Amino acid sequence: MKILIVCSDFPYPADHGARVDTWGRIKVLSELGWTIHLAVCGREKPSESDLEAVKPYIEQVKLCERRSKLSDFMHSTPMQVHSRTELRNVDIDGDYDYVLLEGDYVYPILDNPKIRHDSVILRVHNDEAVYFRALARSTKNVIHKLYYRMESDKFARLQKKMLKKVDKYLFISSKEYESFQRRNPAARSVFLPPPVKMGNFASGTFQNKHVVFIGSLFMVNNREAIQWYLTHVHPLMRKEPGYRFIIAGNSRKMSLSWLDQYDLTNVIVHDTPKSLDDIYKNGYLFVNPMQNGAGVKLKTIEAIQNGLPVISTSIGYEGTGLVNNEHILIADEPEEFYRSIKRLFDNPQTAKELVESSQNFLRKNYNHKEVLSGYIRSLTPIYPIKQVL
Repeated sequence: MKILIVCSDFPYPADHGARVDTWGRIKVLSELGWTIHLAVCGREKPSESDLEAVKPYIEQVKLCERRSKLSDFMHSTPMQVHSRTELRNVDIDGDYDYVLLEGDYVYPILDNPKIRHDSVILRVHNDEAVYFRALARSTKNVIHKLYYRMESDKFARLQKKMLKKVDKYLFISSKEYESFQRRNPAARSVFLPPPVKMGNFASGTFQNKHVVFIGSLFMVNNREAIQWYLTHVHPLMRKEPGYRFIIAGNSRKMSLSWLDQYDLTNVIVHDTPKSLDDIYKNGYLFVNPMQNGAGVKLKTIEAIQNGLPVISTSIGYEGTGLVNNEHILIADEPEEFYRSIKRLFDNPQTAKELVESSQNFLRKNYNHKEVLSGYIRSLTPIYPIKQVL
């Protein structure tokens, strides 16, 4: 079986949510014996070392240039989509059993004359219309707010167009899957959880009182989450002996001056760290104080895999299937958030039991390989089951 995966960003290294999901799926498909070709229309060209690193999994990489200009702001197509119109002209050699679109951004590939629409599957990372409305709420910049609102409206229209061309959907969010299924029962849709490394979960030590947040520091909704914590929760936590708030993530070389207005006593910032291993290892718990967003916040899932219990707002855990007080602690008000942290600080056994319960939930419900292979078999009854270990 042969598949073309179309991405808006080169998926390696897997250093943020969408890449983690896409790269994990590529590895799963490779293990299942698929021949994989990759088409990428991103902002940055991958390095030679990154291209070399994907060769064991990907037979061929096709790159096209992402092009954008200020006038695209007024185009009827979302800017994130319009800037990737070169996908229409990518030289596609060979007939693919399936074409997997990694998100709405790569919609222009559907106008490539060599793509069979009956072979197309869409991976829904976010409901982009909802996601951009959430970004508009997160930002205080008037121009950015206008841009996000316009993109939201454009994505809402684009989603209706896509329904006429695509009838196969893989949802990362159980919440968005259930909503879509109710509205579009004829579509061949399924909840496909993000890939997790089964049997390779870490165990927390619960020694250092480090509260950890890891997320892309260039994203406005992650910044908003950090700012909310620094404003409302961090001042309450500073009196706790040994407490530190650890912030880590890729800034894409953007300024972190937005942090300067806060009291950063007991705050440690890791800008674009090469590895997160020691940050997770030395953490006590993970916080996800998201105020706005859509889809699944993979930072929550990754923290659990890395042995940290999670305290989150309702936004930060939606679509995961995790249950409050059984797998995760949910707190939307500052005092409640503070009390949840104190509860786990004061009861390491409770923290240990919480992360073990959440890890067991992932083992049971997040078998990406099983769901994906089952979905493909449902589309292709003669699909050969092959595992390359």
